[in-house]
Amino acid sequence: MGVIDSLSAGYRYLGWRLYLLLIPILLDLLLWLTPHQSVAPLFEGMARLYNDPALAQNIPPDIVTMIQSSLTEIGQGSNLLAILVNGTLLHVPSLLVMGTPWPTVVSHNITSPGVAVGLALLFGLLGILIGVIYLDLLAQQLPIGAGAKPRTLGNLVGMMLRHWFKVVLFTIVTIIGLLALYIPISIGATLIMLFSPALAILLLVFMSGLLFVIFFYLYFVPVGLILDNLGVRAAIVQSFRLVRVSFWSTVGFFLLTYLIEAGFGLLFDRLVAYQPMGTLAAIIANAYLGTGMALALLIFYRTQLLRMTGELTLGGGV
Repeated sequence: MGVIDSLSAGYRYLGWRLYLLLIPILLDLLLWLTPHQSVAPLFEGMARLYNDPALAQNIPPDIVTMIQSSLTEIGQGSNLLAILVNGTLLHVPSLLVMGTPWPTVVSHNITSPGVAVGLALLFGLLGILIGVIYLDLLAQQLPIGAGAKPRTLGNLVGMMLRHWFKVVLFTIVTIIGLLALYIPISIGATLIMLFSPALAILLLVFMSGLLFVIFFYLYFVPVGLILDNLGVRAAIVQSFRLVRVSFWSTVGFFLLTYLIEAGFGLLFDRLVAYQPMGTLAAIIANAYLGTGMALALLIFYRTQLLRMTGELTLGGGV
């Protein structure tokens, strides 16, 4: 089954199962109607550090200005509650996190770094749990996958908690691996910046590209953990093999879903301008769009895996 067929099948399975939209809709309503948990004061404090001549003496003034502007902008747009939406890893759709401007609401400014880190960790764990519940509910609707289909609520809850633990473990392993890669490269870039800022920036760009490639090859890990109930190591190995064997199909699926989200995102941006019903309609429509594509991802993963397994079996028999 190709990219288009997977998308078509995803929306056919979604059909009128509108209860599958409940999680993304409730998350967007939470982000829309509750005060932002903003860390703008912390980012503004980081930006002011660059006013110290001792810190910025070896950095070109235009780069200092760019860094300060970026930190201030990130802080002004921050909302720790957005961490509850795990869209990158677990494909939970959100209108308000994926680029649509935030509606104007009251913000609660967090000034303590310890409180900010604690809330970020708490919301991160809750976000993973919510995302696992979301993908597990989708997986239960599909007659595919090597994982069990629990028939009782107790078994379903137990399975979700096991999947949550696996995804948390995968996240920790990924963070440790990225730090092992990032720290030496960033130290090297800092040293290089002392005599060649352009070369240091080039090195950081290279690192960004390398991280994108790594994340792309890990694209199917959460799906393998949930749909096939794999262990973390097995899911990582399988994702790398699957992307390698079905590289261009995976690129096509990734790009097509991205273009669909971007195209409808422009439409939703216009719809949000008609408050409040426009925002509510856009939230529901985006939840339907994103849930259909999440189902399509599960179908695409499984069909590509069966194709890869068939090719490997055929190759092993020759």
